[in-house]
Amino acid sequence: MKKIVFLLLIAISFSCTSEKEKTTKNNIEESKSLNEKTNSQEEVKEASTSPIKETSLEKEQNNLVTAFLNDVSNLEKESNGNPIVKFQEIAQTSAQKIIPVNKENMEAVLKKAKAYKYCVITTGDHTIIKIDNLENCKPSGSWSTCMPYGEGFIKKGALKPVKDYANFVIGRPDSQKRIAYLFN
Repeated sequence: MKKIVFLLLIAISFSCTSEKEKTTKNNIEESKSLNEKTNSQEEVKEASTSPIKETSLEKEQNNLVTAFLNDVSNLEKESNGNPIVKFQEIAQTSAQKIIPVNKENMEAVLKKAKAYKYCVITTGDHTIIKIDNLENCKPSGSWSTCMPYGEGFIKKGALKPVKDYANFVIGRPDSQKRIAYLFN
């Protein structure tokens, strides 16, 4: 009887070892697959920002982003759907840098924005602000950094124009999705 129990324990330990090896191999394969996807996404991002002849639809869409960057009030002229969502969709391919924003990285995002001509921050699908001047800022306790002045819109049914320090426009740090789009 002891021999049978001993053989069963050995068989179980070998089966566990082979299962761990399979799991390790699967994890390695998943990691490689994820790296390949990330690399291909970076290649697509690089390709999308390279100078390629644009179709008329692409020019029309990029004009929304360009028009907003040149004059914030141009966003009000967009009549199809939610202009903030439309801006976000187009900016995904036209921005030079896209950074999710939270309390921990806000200061670093604003420092990085100094290397770009334009910085736009959105909150969900209802708020957008173009930072006018990174040097004109006001200390914010909730964001733990000096928040710059800007202008944009808050969507409450219709778009409501706002000109204020970013912390008063994008709100306090919470679980809402905030994204910084940096353009040259």
